[in-house]
Amino acid sequence: MTHFLAGTAVALFSLRLLLFVLLHVLPGGIHPVHDTVSDYAASPAKRTRAVASAASWTASLAWLSLGFAVMSSTSRSDTTLGGWLLGLGVLLAVMPFVPTDRSGTTTTTRGRIHLLFAIAWFTLAYATITPLSRLIAGPAGAVAVVNALDLIAAISLTALVLALLIRPLRRRFFGLSERLFIVVVTAAPLVAAAVLAST
Repeated sequence: MTHFLAGTAVALFSLRLLLFVLLHVLPGGIHPVHDTVSDYAASPAKRTRAVASAASWTASLAWLSLGFAVMSSTSRSDTTLGGWLLGLGVLLAVMPFVPTDRSGTTTTTRGRIHLLFAIAWFTLAYATITPLSRLIAGPAGAVAVVNALDLIAAISLTALVLALLIRPLRRRFFGLSERLFIVVVTAAPLVAAAVLAST
């Protein structure tokens, strides 16, 4: 069962990355540097909103699959990490129902709730990378990749926070650092899932 769940997670994380790229090919009026990733879900283009929702739900299913794989593993079970991964899955399943306020518009209660959800998912996603690296300890190459992704995630998250706090940096760096962070926190569990699926 663990191998099946981990293999499913690999496929879903890969699909999530493809959908993420697709959002930038069909941006629907969203600027890839100036606007946030959450803005895709609030795009005036229906197709862009649909792809954004599909990307979120695909990520949700990927995290859930990986969470159940981690909890069901006989040799690498970690209920705490599994619980975090399942929490991420639930959070990303809910987020499309609470879309953000489009950049430059009036802030609403729904927008504030979305921001809290986004902070929670960024925090949890980053917090799972090191435990995933420890979980897959064995294949040196895979561990090195996850550790490198952990460092990149830390740098991009720091840049993201600085760009959020320092207004002159926001339009130049927030979108790029956010996108890099999302790619990294998707790639790290993909690598971990691939190890679980193959061992």
